[in-house]
Amino acid sequence: MKIAIIGAGNVATHLAEAFYGSAEICQIVARSETSAMRLGVKINQDLDSCLPDHTVCEAVTDLRALRDDMDLYLIAVNDDSIIDVISSTPDFPGIWIHTSGSVGMDVFSGRKSRYGVFYPLQTFSRDVAVDFSDIPMLIEGSSRDIADKLYDIASGISRTVMLAGSDLRESIHVAAVFACNFANLMWAEADRLLQLHGLDIRFMLPLLKATLGKLEEKSPAEAMTGPARRGDMQVINKHLVSLPPDLKPVYSLLTEKILKLYE
Repeated sequence: MKIAIIGAGNVATHLAEAFYGSAEICQIVARSETSAMRLGVKINQDLDSCLPDHTVCEAVTDLRALRDDMDLYLIAVNDDSIIDVISSTPDFPGIWIHTSGSVGMDVFSGRKSRYGVFYPLQTFSRDVAVDFSDIPMLIEGSSRDIADKLYDIASGISRTVMLAGSDLRESIHVAAVFACNFANLMWAEADRLLQLHGLDIRFMLPLLKATLGKLEEKSPAEAMTGPARRGDMQVINKHLVSLPPDLKPVYSLLTEKILKLYE
């Protein structure tokens, strides 16, 4: 399978690594020459060490240089740029896919003949290694045949693959924002409070690991602890007095949610 990856950010980088050994990554296309070259060089260096006879990956910055003989065109750009890429490229006969959780598959409609979605449910940082086999892959195809092909491709890099229409995928993406992005914001605020006393979020890693570990056996509602879960208003009021002004409304809103949940 020959792949062209359009984009050179976090998702593109990790997907490229996931495909090592099972596909030929022939081309990287990115607007930034630095980003395109960085990923292209990385791919070639990594493959040199494990596949000496691999096809050299070309890095380009102009979509007009996109090859017309690829089996898969993988669009891994920010959501707002997906439609620009689709509209600016010919309808080459390979399968076109984007990797977004919140952009519908219909963005391809009328512009490409064979297309789908290839959404990895994970947060990516370029320099943080991930085990792609553990990452759920949500797949959608413009036809049953395309969906089956994408399912097979995803099964080659992940143990958890699920067919998911655009509505379901968007709902899962929203849930992921609550579970990941909003939770990470809370960790950032906790880190800010700890730094006032010469500590940082690493001090709470055992607590965070234990909290996450409970989800192996309990639902989040069953695993909840803390003053709001107990209805301990004395502690809640002391916290509100001690907090910086900008965090008081956040604490009050979240506490009220917990109090209502457990009455």
